[in-house]
Amino acid sequence: MTNAKLESSVVQGVSLCDIEYSSGLNNKLLLLFDSGCINIISTELLEGGRIMSFREFTANILSTRDYEGTRLEEKVINDINAYLGKVNDSIGVEKGFSFVMLENGDDVFKALEGVGGYNGVMIKSPHYIGLAISKEEPEIEFFGAYYMQSMVKKLYEMNLDSCWINVRKVSDDMKAALLKGHAGSINYLLAFGMADDKAKHQTSRMSVTHESSSHKQDPYGIKVSDAADSDKARLSLGEIAYLYQWGNAATYAELESRGVADIFLYVRNAPSYKNIQPCRLILQDGGAELAVLNPEKEENYIDAGIMMYTFEGLAKDMGIPCKWDFVKAESNNKEYGIVAKIEL
Repeated sequence: MTNAKLESSVVQGVSLCDIEYSSGLNNKLLLLFDSGCINIISTELLEGGRIMSFREFTANILSTRDYEGTRLEEKVINDINAYLGKVNDSIGVEKGFSFVMLENGDDVFKALEGVGGYNGVMIKSPHYIGLAISKEEPEIEFFGAYYMQSMVKKLYEMNLDSCWINVRKVSDDMKAALLKGHAGSINYLLAFGMADDKAKHQTSRMSVTHESSSHKQDPYGIKVSDAADSDKARLSLGEIAYLYQWGNAATYAELESRGVADIFLYVRNAPSYKNIQPCRLILQDGGAELAVLNPEKEENYIDAGIMMYTFEGLAKDMGIPCKWDFVKAESNNKEYGIVAKIEL
């Protein structure tokens, strides 16, 4: 066997089934063992796709708002549809959501221009994926968002770009027209395609900087820049990670001693609506709780689902077992609500 043109990704702490599931690919994988690590090579991804660690994905993913107008090849669309169908049949039916491929991007853009989009500006792309839900309930939106973000990762692995689009306030008639007879309602789309030249010049979203010499003791000493860009600014470690109770900021040293510091450093890059970042993590002995600010806001459950997907992926990437359960937030607490219990 020749190794010409072969580029492998060393994946530690991630099982083969996790990789196959997250990529949604039915291709053959070559496993090469070297120095205690498994080098996993996808025979189909050699033509331009990529398998990377979850940390790499989290650090480099961008919300792309400018796309080439060229439609993707039928083979690519078929691969994406196969993944959507797998999720719809195995999870979506049970959890009350489904993905709908909207191949004709021009029609979708014309219908939503001026009424839906990112911060009110509709994003034009050659294709869209709709997240259809059976009814507007926190759990359904949470799980729908979790699996929609898995679609973002699959697209990234295929060298494609994407962006979440909020259409929650679009009229019911318009939503029904988008779904074309598909059951349910739709509050979110995922624009996707090839980034154009303008978008390709964007820098990676995540850049971790040490803003004080005592960052391991100072929970506010590690931030994500560039704070001048409102879409890239991220909360500091002590603002997102609490220890035992709400508001009790966890220090880097405490997280490091538990072996979870990298999870909390990277998880802050999980995208959120208008970059509001409503999610918080309360570290407990043997686990954590995922909480959201203002639990009465539906959008926050979407952000929580994305955060949960990111947290779980990072934990597995680092070899940390992670199990979680959705928890309906208590309505009597308007400041925050616990939405998931996590075992680590």
